[in-house]
Amino acid sequence: MKRLSYIFILLLLLSACKNDSISTGTSVLPPEDEIVVNVDTFAVGSSLQKTEYIYTSSDSMLLGECDSRFGTIHANILTQLACPEGYVYEEGAVVDSVCLFLAYSSWFGEGKSPMSIRVYEMDKNTFYYTNMYRTDIDVSEYWSGSDTTLISERNRIIVPSESTDSFSAGNYYVRIKARDSFAQRFFMLRDFSSQENYAEQFKGLYITSDFGSAVMLNVKEISLAVFYHFSYPKLGKDTTVYNEKWFYANSEVRSVNSITHTNLDFNSLQALQDSVCYVVSPANLSTRLQIPMQHMSEEIKESIGKKRPYVNLAKLKIDVLNVYSGQTSQKTSDDWSQPANYMLLVKESSAERFFKDKELPQDTCAIMSALLTGIDSLGNTTYYYSYDLKTMLTRQLRETEVVDTLNMLLVPVSVVYTSSSSSLSLSAIHPLQTVSATTIRSAQNISNPMTLEVVYSGF
Repeated sequence: MKRLSYIFILLLLLSACKNDSISTGTSVLPPEDEIVVNVDTFAVGSSLQKTEYIYTSSDSMLLGECDSRFGTIHANILTQLACPEGYVYEEGAVVDSVCLFLAYSSWFGEGKSPMSIRVYEMDKNTFYYTNMYRTDIDVSEYWSGSDTTLISERNRIIVPSESTDSFSAGNYYVRIKARDSFAQRFFMLRDFSSQENYAEQFKGLYITSDFGSAVMLNVKEISLAVFYHFSYPKLGKDTTVYNEKWFYANSEVRSVNSITHTNLDFNSLQALQDSVCYVVSPANLSTRLQIPMQHMSEEIKESIGKKRPYVNLAKLKIDVLNVYSGQTSQKTSDDWSQPANYMLLVKESSAERFFKDKELPQDTCAIMSALLTGIDSLGNTTYYYSYDLKTMLTRQLRETEVVDTLNMLLVPVSVVYTSSSSSLSLSAIHPLQTVSATTIRSAQNISNPMTLEVVYSGF
């Protein structure tokens, strides 16, 4: 019994020593070295903004015209053709025909609606490969508007949903035969020494649509084929060989989408921004988010004093409202305009530089989110974008002069991944050039306003 009492007393002493050690360790820290952790919630603002242009990319080209609740989009294509460096036609070669081929993978709008395609030769200026070009490009700087530059005898009328000329590898192909005068002139272009010299001989093509306002093509490939023949002696007889040479609008040259927006009732859409906001591509509309940095800085300083601020967590969730359920067979115009698969949140002051210089997302300037799904309390599928702003906010709070409001833009983007050693890495990001329309719950929504919960510390 006495032995058990000794053991009990020993355990109490050990326990007392352990508690005293923790208390002492804390008490010896001076107040300025203590770590303060806190949580605050801040209101976020939002507003609808017009987007006049984006920097064009060649991963997808729109062609045609289409009406929607966001106005009328009209898209044309201006493109160079790549020089087949070092190529030489066989001696005595004679041209048979020249044809332009357009390959499109899909369309936006009513696929059974007819549209016309007209193709002209650019006759004033050409592009420089090192330059970036915007979708609000002035076509008159590159094409004179003269009908003499038309490469075909007449318009090509197509119905996008029908297999117009052929269908292969997921693409529909449209074939446009050039008139003989153009075929002869194009065939006589023989300086294939460099892309620069070739572009001086042949500046490029201007492809447009002047009929139909219900459908737009997502053009994936543009190529021009020269069909010709030549003869050579064989066993004492002339033998005729039929051949072809292809010229491509590929990554070695510049292809530019000229996109205009008309009939946009901006005031009506803006009147809804206390409930919803919109992000529409290509260009057209974006949503600005306003983060109250000065107010946030004051609240955090009041909590942590003169300690150095560090944001540990700052998740911003943006609810998406207009996802097509697929439960009905007939899509409305709004159903066609579906949310972007990827949405970039970028500082408004850095957006121009970000896309012009082809930057990649960094937590201090831009953050990207895929369209995510969840389940609400009623078992319904929800859609949203999610951004962690902790690195960006930490940097903003440590500035010598904290801005009153941090303005951010939501920009729909397309992404390019490259694979290496069984892993994927983001290699490029472009403003989305296909048609999309994302409806988000605005920050001022009465039933569910947008807030930013910030977990921060000071040490």
